Amino acid sequence: MSRRNKNKRKELNPYYCDSFKVKTSKKDLEAIEVYHSIFGFLPMPVQWALKIRNSIVKWLGFSASNTEMSLPLEDIVEGKKAGFLTIELVSDSEIICGAYEPNMDMWLSVLKISEQEFAVSTLVNLKTTSGKLYMAFIKPFHKLVAKYCIKQALKADRI
Repeated sequence: MSRRNKNKRKELNPYYCDSFKVKTSKKDLEAIEVYHSIFGFLPMPVQWALKIRNSIVKWLGFSASNTEMSLPLEDIVEGKKAGFLTIELVSDSEIICGAYEPNMDMWLSVLKISEQEFAVSTLVNLKTTSGKLYMAFIKPFHKLVAKYCIKQALKADRI
């Protein structure tokens, strides 16, 4: 999450965070365009994995939400829902989305670092033992999925 964000830092112990630097092939993109190009076009294998995840975790007290995170670019505004995420901040340089549930709170950020570099970051505050166990299991998959979605956006020449 950006330190320039008007909100104070969101990390609480225990938490998980990661960040992936993305060098775009296109110039003059805004954070919202990079967000839309990555998460608005989830690859079919990722959608299937999310459906499987949802069918399992709903029995464990986690939200089993819509796997569709896409919105038309013009509909990506603060307060709007995009799948299980709520868009909290939209600026030229950063977009932050959040999700809140009993076991964990999660934020996703796309931050413009330079003309053709962006950071795609995740922060998860783990509230319960179930949340910690879930994160321990899902962490390797999360990293693979994040990298795969970014690579697919680059391969499709969206960013």
